[in-house]
Amino acid sequence: MAINYIKLTDESLPELSFIKKLYEEAFPLQERRDWASLLGLLNHQDMQVDLLAAEESPVGFIIWWEIQDWRFIEHFAISSEVRGKGYGAEVMRYYLDVFEGKMLLEVEPAITPDACRRISFYEKMGLSLIDVAYRQPCYIEENRSYPMHLMAKPSFVAQDFKKLIGEVKNKVYKKS
Repeated sequence: MAINYIKLTDESLPELSFIKKLYEEAFPLQERRDWASLLGLLNHQDMQVDLLAAEESPVGFIIWWEIQDWRFIEHFAISSEVRGKGYGAEVMRYYLDVFEGKMLLEVEPAITPDACRRISFYEKMGLSLIDVAYRQPCYIEENRSYPMHLMAKPSFVAQDFKKLIGEVKNKVYKKS
């Protein structure tokens, strides 16, 4: 399966309507930026929005940040219309290769079937749950946060990554 990875930098691109729809379907309000804020970051030097396309049709997107020598996946979604066809695994293999295996991301606690499925998917891709208390800052309410888990490849000892986690919160969420 051939997937094209298309970096988006222009907020007038028609492909952004696909991403906006999927972004709003895939992530609850507290786990996403308002759309104007996201568009304002399209040319940020450390953040990238990639459209994922197969056979010239969009199938998903990924938003990632370069932090130290790691890549933090802020958002990743495959359209429900093509889920289960292997696109998600292909995308993860590609990015793990491009990122030389240094990937960090957040997942919801394993309390719903969907959250368990996501964690299992990332574990199959070689990521491990990190044993550290972590709360994702809310995008829409200044002093609110939500319990999440971090997953990484390679795995790491939590205390070794306090600085990395602080940089994620400072750079991605603009909070420390």
